[in-house]
Amino acid sequence: MSLFRYSVAAMLLAGFTQTTHAETPDRSIALIIDASGSMKARLDNGQARIDAAKDAVEALVRGLPDRQRLALWAYGHQSPTKARNCRDTQLLSSFQPIGDNRAEVLRLSRELKPQGYTPITLVLEQAANGLKPETASPSRVVILVSDGKETCEGDPCAVARALAKADSGLVVHTIGFAVDVAARYQLQCIARVGRGTYFEADTTPRLVERLSAAVKTVAITVPAEIKTQSKKPGTLRLASPSASRHEVISVETGKTITKLSAVTSSVELPAGFYNVKFGNQLWRSIEVRDGEATVIETAIVELPTASFKGHDIRDWETGEVVGTLSSSKASMNLMPSSYTLSFGNISVPFTLEPGKRKIIEAVSVSFAGLPINSRMIYDEAGKEVIDVSLMRSSATLPPGRYVLDLLKTKVPFELKLGEEPHIELE
Repeated sequence: MSLFRYSVAAMLLAGFTQTTHAETPDRSIALIIDASGSMKARLDNGQARIDAAKDAVEALVRGLPDRQRLALWAYGHQSPTKARNCRDTQLLSSFQPIGDNRAEVLRLSRELKPQGYTPITLVLEQAANGLKPETASPSRVVILVSDGKETCEGDPCAVARALAKADSGLVVHTIGFAVDVAARYQLQCIARVGRGTYFEADTTPRLVERLSAAVKTVAITVPAEIKTQSKKPGTLRLASPSASRHEVISVETGKTITKLSAVTSSVELPAGFYNVKFGNQLWRSIEVRDGEATVIETAIVELPTASFKGHDIRDWETGEVVGTLSSSKASMNLMPSSYTLSFGNISVPFTLEPGKRKIIEAVSVSFAGLPINSRMIYDEAGKEVIDVSLMRSSATLPPGRYVLDLLKTKVPFELKLGEEPHIELE
């Protein structure tokens, strides 16, 4: 069964299982807000994601009964993305009846400034540990609001399962806010193994609605494992294999177990959680179950006109290089997520969907008569794009208007899709 088809099935099952809601504050709630750099992105209505989250938190907090005990956590707000700070979490407000510190919680949430990484594993552990003293509450609830996946070490899904096993009263709900496929799967996994429910929103009103529902939703009963004398191993299969080899890493041991490729696209594995490497990126929280098939539906990005100098593919949220396309390797198998592709100093954003191939169109231009020393190409706005020279006399760029600066003269030129221009310089 596909990872994504399985996740949808799990959500439907959850919908049938969670038929009751808590009407009284019989639970303590640890609310975690994503303030990572990606929360600066804007929704379709132009509002920043972080501002939508703040509005939703305010609507929730103002509507909670005075005796509801709540703690507020945030991550990604203390360090810029370039700092790669994987300890960027903070308990903003410790557990109190919300009636005692409602104004303080609202003030603290309003002051959040998105800028850093997404250390989900760490903040889940911290929030769960913070809930342990809340023994007077029969249920201890973590609600995680995130627009992205884990960007640090650790596996949030495996940690959520371990935390739930250690505390029978713990529930972990997740809310995916304007998420891509990879983030959605990870957040679904966290909720599924944490006796919680996954919710999704892409507008402020929907986020308000989902937060309110998460506060009221009770734990899902996770079926007990049936122990048998002989368990059949599970199967992990790569749906769209390529020539590349992808390491399969055990979350428990951190060791590479096997590799997936076009030659070996399916392997048998013991039940557990695994990370699979695609380029420099790990697809985390892939669960394999005894006797069941888990299918990884990846995507392929292709740049047919890639240059020999290469084009870095970067994670959209962190800016970290996950792979490189070039004339010798013009396509790559990646996890479905959001990225940027570099053309010199130009970055073109793109999103990969599971099971699909994304072809990025660009134009290869070559020059004759360049000097030995490099000369810069500028875009229409006057921004430096890429340099060319006698030894590097070609470049691949998105369609558009450019200017080649030869110092004594400037040569304007336009690139159109479907053409392969060769420019003779005097």
